[in-house]
Amino acid sequence: MVWAGISEHHRTPLYHVRGNLNVLVYRDQILRPQVKPMLRQIGPHAVLQDDNAPPHRARLVDAFLQQVQINRMDWPANSPDMNPIEHAWDMLGRRVRENHAPPANLQQLLVLLQQEWQAIPQANLANIVHSMRDRCNECRQNRGGYTHY
Repeated sequence: MVWAGISEHHRTPLYHVRGNLNVLVYRDQILRPQVKPMLRQIGPHAVLQDDNAPPHRARLVDAFLQQVQINRMDWPANSPDMNPIEHAWDMLGRRVRENHAPPANLQQLLVLLQQEWQAIPQANLANIVHSMRDRCNECRQNRGGYTHY
């Protein structure tokens, strides 16, 4: 499993999660060293958008985010098509498949993912982020139902 964060002008490094993503891994290996610095770069109005995965919504994570004063977006249940990172993952997967032979092992895959993650133009990630207003509007219009994203 890999993890990354995106914004209009920033991206975190692609992080390889070894084993399962649990509350402690999310807080100590992702939020503290990856998310917090990126949100500080963005500025005081930055908002974390994660989803409702159990590690993301644990009380320990809530307490940490409150302690370090990170604002979090409320997230509707069952809405993977709303999360812009899913489109970044799709873009990353397509780049790896189009530009490389299938990797022989996990280590090769991780190297290819890292290379292609850095090669994605920031403008492409910014376009995904800018689509959030339309995503939210369409979700509201469809009363929480399917969107074309």
